[in-house]
Amino acid sequence: MSVLVTLSVVLVACTPATIDAEITSATPLGEVFAPRFEIEPGATFIERFDPPGAGAGLALALATVVRNPNGFPIVLQRIDYRFRLGGEVVAEATLLTDLDVDANSAAPLAWIVEADLTDRPELWLQVVRAFASTPLAFELEGRLHFATQSYAFVTLSRPLAEGAALARQEVVPPRVRLDGLASRVTLVRPDAPVVTLALVAHNPGDVGYFLTGPALVLELNDEPVATLELGPLPLPAGDTVRTDLTFLIDRARLSGAADAALTAALRGERADARLLGAFAYDVLGVDSFTLRNESGLIVRIPDRSLPGR
Repeated sequence: MSVLVTLSVVLVACTPATIDAEITSATPLGEVFAPRFEIEPGATFIERFDPPGAGAGLALALATVVRNPNGFPIVLQRIDYRFRLGGEVVAEATLLTDLDVDANSAAPLAWIVEADLTDRPELWLQVVRAFASTPLAFELEGRLHFATQSYAFVTLSRPLAEGAALARQEVVPPRVRLDGLASRVTLVRPDAPVVTLALVAHNPGDVGYFLTGPALVLELNDEPVATLELGPLPLPAGDTVRTDLTFLIDRARLSGAADAALTAALRGERADARLLGAFAYDVLGVDSFTLRNESGLIVRIPDRSLPGR
């Protein structure tokens, strides 16, 4: 966008004075245009978004190219800018740049835009979706201060650029498995056998979330014996979490085959345990995703309840 700028002061006032005041007027020989901005999509991304319960702070790494359409060099001294999401101003700040841009040339300019979205719940979902491949649209507007070798200029506040950003890394699904060495079958009392499955969950990404399992089903030797609801289990970015899934078995409700499978496990015979049911991971308390588990998590568990085992 080429815009003829408005001088911050009358040109004659900007003209170098002499003792004898020899120069009484100054006439520009050509138009002066403000710098133009272009967003670099590959280098513009959401660097951080805090959970709504912890401030809802947004940090966006904004990468631009500043183009000088004039036939002479300029210095971009300062930008008084506003940053908009969903048409709303969420950040206002001043960036001191002192960026030299040659005649009819361009120079890179990158900075971090920080916004507080604590009172903007309508924008949380837009930001979170940027962690799952839906770009977050934004607009940048502002007033530019730039100078040539002889004059200083200030533009009106105007649109500078618009673009869209994704998170630096998308939400990465967790990796879940069962630990056979830590899983066990125990007999709390004759009528209350317990199966404990040791679940190991790893979050390989840069975004933390909560892991849940709304309807997990335990099978022993292909026979369903109990159900359980997991969650929410905090799973920080880049971390591994272990938790026990404890299934209290009601033997009165078991089928004959299921009871036989449980009895065999309690006798010390190894049993194949399968954990069926989908997991969900909730990102920042705003959006959730499903981790499919069609074939189930399988582990062979020994009986840990017998002496000497």
